[in-house]
Amino acid sequence: MNILYSIAFMTGLAGSFHCVGMCGPIALALPVGKLSFFQATLSRILYNAGRILTYSTLGMAFGYFGSSFFVAGFQQQFSIFMGLLVFLFIFPNRIVAWSPFQKITHYLTNSFRKVFPIQSPIGFLVLGILNGLLPCGLVYVALAGAAASSTPTQGAIFMALFGLGTAPMMFSVSILPKFLSLNLRQKINKFLPIYTFCLAIFFVVRGLNLGIPYLSPKFEKQTATRTIPVCHTIKKN
Repeated sequence: MNILYSIAFMTGLAGSFHCVGMCGPIALALPVGKLSFFQATLSRILYNAGRILTYSTLGMAFGYFGSSFFVAGFQQQFSIFMGLLVFLFIFPNRIVAWSPFQKITHYLTNSFRKVFPIQSPIGFLVLGILNGLLPCGLVYVALAGAAASSTPTQGAIFMALFGLGTAPMMFSVSILPKFLSLNLRQKINKFLPIYTFCLAIFFVVRGLNLGIPYLSPKFEKQTATRTIPVCHTIKKN
């Protein structure tokens, strides 16, 4: 499980360059101009905490979904399926361009407009929570990993680490808008499909049950146990 957690953090870290392009404008538009340095910093922390809270909640739900396959003994098949699913998100921008995702984005954008004027800790936290719900191909890749983690708790931890991986870049850009140039972001984003491809291969290989430590460990079949009541009889003398 440690390797999955490492992958979760690395996915967030590698994908944070993509996040800057997608969610960076929201972070830059946070209404912190009239706040003190301490208040502005706290507001940015709460904003990122809201994102991570949403990711963790989604990870718990997907972990619960994946756990049913593990209990049923379909660990291998489910991991392979998740790997194949990740292949669809090699170019994440194409996924979120789908009409249903556009409708979700439109609804959340209207919600952002209502919350932005609220310059309070709760307001910044809510902005982060809403941001975590924005359609994002990279988040869906991470959720596939959360589903393959086998339990709701592990799914929540997986997504929390993913969110933490995105936090340093998002926090830095919100403080220093010119911290990362557009040209450099575009160059780095070219490697994101390669990383996603490798991640998909990992989940497929993991499901092949090759007995390779950390990479493709042997899955133990879940067996249901049944307790048979023992009836005691009292012999009469």
